[in-house]
Amino acid sequence: MDAGQVVGIVTGVVIAAVVVVAVVAARLRRRRKERERAAEAELEQLGTVAGSALVRADERARLAEDELSFAVAELGERDTADLAPLHRRARERLGEAFHLHQLLHDHVPDTEAQRREWFARIADLCRSADGFLDELDAGLRERRSAVRATPDVVDGVDSEVERVRKGVAGAHDDVARLRQAYSENALRPVADNPKQAERLLEFATRSTAAARRRLAAQQAGEASAAARAAQDSVRRAEGLLAAVADFESEALRAESALGAMVAESRTELAEARALPAPQREGRVDTAIAALEDSLAALPGPGEPADPVASLSRVRQANTALDDAVADRVQHDARQRRMKAQLAPALDDAERQVASARGVIDDYRAPAGPDARTRLAEAERELTAARADDDPERARSPS
Repeated sequence: MDAGQVVGIVTGVVIAAVVVVAVVAARLRRRRKERERAAEAELEQLGTVAGSALVRADERARLAEDELSFAVAELGERDTADLAPLHRRARERLGEAFHLHQLLHDHVPDTEAQRREWFARIADLCRSADGFLDELDAGLRERRSAVRATPDVVDGVDSEVERVRKGVAGAHDDVARLRQAYSENALRPVADNPKQAERLLEFATRSTAAARRRLAAQQAGEASAAARAAQDSVRRAEGLLAAVADFESEALRAESALGAMVAESRTELAEARALPAPQREGRVDTAIAALEDSLAALPGPGEPADPVASLSRVRQANTALDDAVADRVQHDARQRRMKAQLAPALDDAERQVASARGVIDDYRAPAGPDARTRLAEAERELTAARADDDPERARSPS
């Protein structure tokens, strides 16, 4: 192959390589432009979504402001006071969103990352504002519904007052009857319930009359508030009367539980008294005396009683005795275990002390004052441990 042929081949290879590089570069430029166009299209879509959300939320906030003004005029400021902050918070979110929108359209160029972040933030702020406006709409609907229902509510309260009032006389009779069996202290939670119920029903009657006057004067908000107050009073009165009716059932349950607790306590007292005197010393004897006192304080047959309080006192004293006996049993068991372990431990200690003493006495080892002092202290503690009748203290010398 001559030189001309070689040059031709090399030239062809170079030209082919240049063509390949050019094709690859063109493809890369095309792909880069496609990515740039896709990113720009995505940003444009984000901008469109954010802008639409901002316009929609702003228009909704303007309408909500008008609705809130109408509601204040219709219902009064007191009944709508909790709704105004919802509109204010929505406006705060939109204010921040408009600020970001201004940054996106001012003369200062923004990076792609900034634009993407701000568009997403605007959309989030609009969603948050929508949430507050949803709460505002729900509150307005609820209050307007209550106002529209006020005439029916007033009529219904009148009927409920008459129904509940019929139970007041029976509640007075129940309290008088319960006084024959239960002490004043036991009846204190319900003794005044009938009188309190009468006062609440009287208040409900005055409130419904006030609601009717407000309705006649086109004062819807005040009428609704008076009707709600009347409803609440009737519910409270009914609850007071129900508590009187429930008292006897609860007292009877407490009496039944008290009988079982007394029987159990007497059995446990007998078992506690049967313990050896050393095991009763201290906390157990104190708990026995407290339980005996609580049983002695129980009213006799036919005497007014407070079964709930009595049950609580006896149960508390019974539990204290259980705990004291359990602690004593655990203490005794621990003492037995430690006593069984103490003898081998003392024997081992004595062998070690004797060995140390033998080294010094038998072999005249040159032991200094520190070693001799430690040996003397060990002998003293060993002697004290053998003389101590408390195995826990003997195992833990000072």
